[in-house]
Amino acid sequence: MNTSDIDQLIDPVSGLSLIQIDARLISNDGKEYPIINGIPRFVDESHYSSDFGIQWNKFPTTQLDSKNGKALSRDRLARCLNGHIDELCGKRVLEAGSGSGRFTEILAGKGAFLHTFDSSLAIEANFKNNNFFQNIVFAQADISNCPFMKNSYDFVICLGVVQHTPDPEKTITTLYELVKPGGYLIFDHYLFKWRNILPPPIGIASNIYRPIILKLPQKQRMNAVKKIVDFWFPFHWKFRNYQFAQRILRRISPVLFYWGNLDLGSKEQFYEFALLDTHDSLTDKFKHHRTKSQLSKTLDILGALDIKVSHAGNGLEVFCQRPISD
Repeated sequence: MNTSDIDQLIDPVSGLSLIQIDARLISNDGKEYPIINGIPRFVDESHYSSDFGIQWNKFPTTQLDSKNGKALSRDRLARCLNGHIDELCGKRVLEAGSGSGRFTEILAGKGAFLHTFDSSLAIEANFKNNNFFQNIVFAQADISNCPFMKNSYDFVICLGVVQHTPDPEKTITTLYELVKPGGYLIFDHYLFKWRNILPPPIGIASNIYRPIILKLPQKQRMNAVKKIVDFWFPFHWKFRNYQFAQRILRRISPVLFYWGNLDLGSKEQFYEFALLDTHDSLTDKFKHHRTKSQLSKTLDILGALDIKVSHAGNGLEVFCQRPISD
């Protein structure tokens, strides 16, 4: 960790500045945070997001455009940024919940002065993938107590995370406070639909599988999900060109299958994406759903401007601006 990076971090509890002594960050009131494998750590290993850490270290490069040869992450990020993706150079950007770094590499590659963090050990996968960039500060931290200063960022970006936190509205408020006046907040959220929360035949199969998987010891969950995917994936693949068959499979199989939705090249890539995202959908401790009006109302209360809530991606994608006079 470079000495210059220390100036960008604060004690997440007290807000006090930090100094580095050996492999520790120490605040003025004596609170200590370890630096492990070059990454400052502000959470313990028992965090609710630990399943995601296992997941992203198991599949560290699956979703990286630079590794899979696609532009899926770049296109999604560009859409969410609402036309601002080519304005990132020299801007202060905070990436909250970065996973293994699928968006990190794009943001850093655009020349943003980037602070990126994740609450799980996924940050280690991100660090391995992207630490060659000189314009990134990494941290393992909780989104509700992140070690970065409020009112500081031109862009705060949080994709695939808010719905997995204990209180989405509180998380949105916390993220909004990190945006500087005139800056932008970008995040997404699962969409509320009855089929997303009810069991079959109205809802989807994952609503039955997920409670079962979550009752297993954490160390057994990845293998259990793999067995489920290995059983159901051949059926999805065999009937990949039959829409009616896929509708039936969604009622009995929890596997997330992206044929016709993502431009993946091979059967192996479809399988790996299915395994990764099925694990994601069956092991998240918190899974919230919101309507377009609910998210708009939350941002209205905060005083946000230029609020755009669109049906896209994982459900809803949100873009807004903090007023300059805020």
